[in-house]
Amino acid sequence: MSFDLINDARQHPEKYPPHGNSAGATMTACANGFGLSPQLTDVANAHNLFLKDQSRDWAVSGDHMHRGPSGKLVWEAGEPMDQAGYRSWRAENVAVGFTTAEEALRFWMQDDERFGWGHRNAILRSETQEAGLGHHEGGPWGHYWTLDMGTR
Repeated sequence: MSFDLINDARQHPEKYPPHGNSAGATMTACANGFGLSPQLTDVANAHNLFLKDQSRDWAVSGDHMHRGPSGKLVWEAGEPMDQAGYRSWRAENVAVGFTTAEEALRFWMQDDERFGWGHRNAILRSETQEAGLGHHEGGPWGHYWTLDMGTR
Protein backbone atom coordinates (compact mmCIF):
# COMPACT_ATOMS: atom_id res chain seq x y z
CA MET A 1 0.00 0.00 0.00
CA SER A 2 1.31 3.33 -0.88
CA PHE A 3 1.86 5.61 2.06
CA ASP A 4 0.72 8.44 -0.23
CA LEU A 5 -2.63 6.67 -0.60
CA ILE A 6 -3.14 6.69 3.19
CA ASN A 7 -2.24 10.36 3.44
CA ASP A 8 -4.53 11.22 0.54
CA ALA A 9 -7.43 9.55 2.37
CA ARG A 10 -6.45 11.36 5.57
CA GLN A 11 -6.44 14.73 3.84
CA HIS A 12 -9.42 14.05 1.54
CA PRO A 13 -11.89 11.77 3.36
CA GLU A 14 -14.70 13.01 1.11
CA LYS A 15 -13.27 10.67 -1.56
CA TYR A 16 -14.20 7.79 0.77
CA PRO A 17 -17.77 8.35 1.96
CA PRO A 18 -18.90 5.83 4.56
CA HIS A 19 -21.24 3.07 3.38
CA GLY A 20 -24.19 2.37 5.64
CA ASN A 21 -24.97 4.25 8.84
CA SER A 22 -22.27 6.88 9.17
CA ALA A 23 -23.17 7.84 12.76
CA GLY A 24 -19.90 8.06 14.64
CA ALA A 25 -17.73 8.25 11.52
CA THR A 26 -15.26 11.12 11.45
CA MET A 27 -15.71 13.22 8.32
CA THR A 28 -13.18 15.98 8.97
CA ALA A 29 -9.99 16.01 6.94
CA CYS A 30 -6.57 16.31 8.57
CA ALA A 31 -4.44 19.22 7.44
CA ASN A 32 -1.26 17.16 7.75
CA GLY A 33 -0.46 13.70 6.52
CA PHE A 34 1.25 11.12 8.68
CA GLY A 35 5.00 11.27 8.98
CA LEU A 36 6.51 7.95 7.88
CA SER A 37 7.88 6.05 10.87
CA PRO A 38 10.52 3.39 10.15
CA GLN A 39 9.86 1.93 13.61
CA LEU A 40 6.10 1.58 13.06
CA THR A 41 6.76 0.20 9.57
CA ASP A 42 8.93 -2.51 11.14
CA VAL A 43 6.20 -3.26 13.71
CA ALA A 44 3.54 -3.46 10.97
CA ASN A 45 5.65 -5.80 8.83
CA ALA A 46 6.48 -8.05 11.79
CA HIS A 47 2.80 -8.21 12.68
CA ASN A 48 1.86 -9.27 9.15
CA LEU A 49 4.46 -12.05 9.27
CA PHE A 50 2.97 -13.26 12.56
CA LEU A 51 -0.60 -13.14 11.22
CA LYS A 52 0.19 -15.08 8.05
CA ASP A 53 1.28 -18.03 10.19
CA GLN A 54 -2.06 -18.15 12.04
CA SER A 55 -5.14 -20.07 10.93
CA ARG A 56 -7.72 -18.33 8.79
CA ASP A 57 -10.37 -18.54 11.54
CA TRP A 58 -8.05 -17.42 14.34
CA ALA A 59 -7.01 -14.27 12.51
CA VAL A 60 -10.57 -12.96 12.23
CA SER A 61 -11.92 -14.16 15.57
CA GLY A 62 -12.57 -11.42 18.11
CA ASP A 63 -9.60 -9.10 18.46
CA HIS A 64 -7.00 -11.74 17.54
CA MET A 65 -6.07 -9.73 14.45
CA HIS A 66 -4.43 -7.21 16.78
CA ARG A 67 -2.64 -9.71 19.03
CA GLY A 68 1.03 -10.53 18.72
CA PRO A 69 3.08 -13.58 19.67
CA SER A 70 2.79 -12.72 23.38
CA GLY A 71 -1.00 -12.97 23.14
CA LYS A 72 -1.36 -9.29 24.06
CA LEU A 73 -2.63 -6.49 21.86
CA VAL A 74 0.27 -4.96 19.94
CA TRP A 75 -0.44 -1.48 21.33
CA GLU A 76 -0.48 -2.49 25.00
CA ALA A 77 2.26 -1.33 27.37
CA GLY A 78 5.43 -3.34 26.85
CA GLU A 79 4.32 -4.59 23.43
CA PRO A 80 5.83 -3.74 20.00
CA MET A 81 4.34 -0.27 19.48
CA ASP A 82 5.27 0.80 23.01
CA GLN A 83 8.74 -0.69 22.56
CA ALA A 84 9.10 1.38 19.36
CA GLY A 85 8.73 4.55 21.48
CA TYR A 86 5.06 5.39 20.88
CA ARG A 87 3.72 6.08 24.33
CA SER A 88 1.25 8.94 23.95
CA TRP A 89 -1.24 7.23 21.62
CA ARG A 90 -1.25 4.02 19.56
CA ALA A 91 -3.66 2.38 17.11
CA GLU A 92 -3.59 -0.35 14.51
CA ASN A 93 -5.65 -1.11 11.41
CA VAL A 94 -5.42 -4.58 9.89
CA ALA A 95 -7.13 -5.88 6.76
CA VAL A 96 -6.79 -9.42 5.43
CA GLY A 97 -7.71 -10.95 2.10
CA PHE A 98 -7.75 -7.76 0.06
CA THR A 99 -5.56 -8.11 -3.02
CA THR A 100 -4.88 -4.40 -3.53
CA ALA A 101 -3.96 -1.50 -1.31
CA GLU A 102 -6.96 0.43 -2.56
CA GLU A 103 -9.36 -2.34 -1.44
CA ALA A 104 -7.85 -2.42 2.06
CA LEU A 105 -8.04 1.37 2.38
CA ARG A 106 -11.65 1.46 1.16
CA PHE A 107 -12.51 -1.21 3.75
CA TRP A 108 -11.05 0.93 6.53
CA MET A 109 -12.55 4.18 5.29
CA GLN A 110 -15.91 3.11 3.84
CA ASP A 111 -16.96 -0.30 5.14
CA ASP A 112 -16.07 0.03 8.82
CA GLU A 113 -19.58 0.47 10.26
CA ARG A 114 -19.52 -2.92 12.03
CA PHE A 115 -16.34 -1.81 13.84
CA GLY A 116 -17.89 1.48 14.95
CA TRP A 117 -15.81 3.41 12.42
CA GLY A 118 -12.72 2.86 14.58
CA HIS A 119 -10.42 2.22 11.60
CA ARG A 120 -11.61 5.29 9.71
CA ASN A 121 -11.51 7.45 12.83
CA ALA A 122 -7.96 6.32 13.65
CA ILE A 123 -6.76 7.37 10.19
CA LEU A 124 -8.52 10.72 10.53
CA ARG A 125 -7.37 11.43 14.10
CA SER A 126 -5.48 14.66 13.46
CA GLU A 127 -3.49 14.46 16.70
CA THR A 128 -1.72 11.32 15.47
CA GLN A 129 1.61 12.27 14.01
CA GLU A 130 3.23 9.17 12.55
CA ALA A 131 2.40 5.85 10.93
CA GLY A 132 4.02 2.80 9.45
CA LEU A 133 2.57 0.56 6.80
CA GLY A 134 3.16 -3.11 6.08
CA HIS A 135 1.96 -5.63 3.50
CA HIS A 136 2.65 -9.34 3.25
CA GLU A 137 1.53 -11.78 0.61
CA GLY A 138 1.04 -15.44 1.56
CA GLY A 139 -0.62 -17.35 4.38
CA PRO A 140 -4.25 -18.47 4.57
CA TRP A 141 -5.72 -15.03 3.74
CA GLY A 142 -3.35 -14.31 0.84
CA HIS A 143 -2.73 -10.66 1.72
CA TYR A 144 -2.16 -8.91 5.05
CA TRP A 145 -2.21 -5.11 5.35
CA THR A 146 -1.29 -3.38 8.62
CA LEU A 147 -1.25 0.33 9.36
CA ASP A 148 0.26 1.14 12.76
CA MET A 149 -0.24 4.72 13.97
CA GLY A 150 1.14 6.54 16.96
CA THR A 151 2.30 9.64 18.72
CA ARG A 152 5.49 9.65 20.75
